[in-house]
Amino acid sequence: MERRTRSLKPVARLALCVCLSIPAVGCVYGRLNRFRNQLSAFPDHFRVETGERPTVRALSPVLRFDDWGWLTGLPASETVKDGETSSEIYRFGKQAGKDPDERPGEFDLILILQFNARGRMDLFQAPARFATILTEENFDKVFRPMKDGSVDSARHATGWTWEDHQVNIPSRADILNFFGKPSETENGSDGTVYRYAYRLDGSERRWNPTGWDAYAAFTFDPETDQVTHVEAYKGRMRIAVDMRGNENVAEIERLGK
Repeated sequence: MERRTRSLKPVARLALCVCLSIPAVGCVYGRLNRFRNQLSAFPDHFRVETGERPTVRALSPVLRFDDWGWLTGLPASETVKDGETSSEIYRFGKQAGKDPDERPGEFDLILILQFNARGRMDLFQAPARFATILTEENFDKVFRPMKDGSVDSARHATGWTWEDHQVNIPSRADILNFFGKPSETENGSDGTVYRYAYRLDGSERRWNPTGWDAYAAFTFDPETDQVTHVEAYKGRMRIAVDMRGNENVAEIERLGK
């Protein structure tokens, strides 16, 4: 992935420009900017809870009910009301090339977003197997450099860098533990690539070039067996991460107009 972050425009200018020029967006960029700033000081704004599912709770929620839909273009598989709160449940079924030894649904991705009475997202839950990586320490190490990142308003993208010794880079064994056997495998010049494809329960639209509702490709270093590159999609939201050397680069991009 190209290191575009050095030439991108400042975050504050993006929020102002979008709010003034695209009222229909509802100033979503302003909220995303505040959310991004919260992530860069993760322990001050979020709490990670353990239990049946790893849970990230927002202490001062800023994202609204429709922001996730704007970012991804994906409808929820199910909406559950509980008094003044509501939860959006996204069920991504693992597709293509399932290992015959995997139990049905064993490596599906079920994500839950909860919204408070004001329609702000105050809770996120992931499958139990991700508990070892969804920790406050890991979030803090990964997201703290975001305050030094930047935004490209024309591409609806944001990026940042961090040093590799701050986090434990996943190995092939880690990916197999989190995602199971890959849907496809490719041996290339840069190393082995594991690809995972998912269909969202209840979705009939495809928002990204992979043809899947969710998709992830992991490239492994042939010597260390650690991840060197990740290309992932949730609907039309693209996430790319390069993990090479002392400076790693991450980018999040919303595809389409």
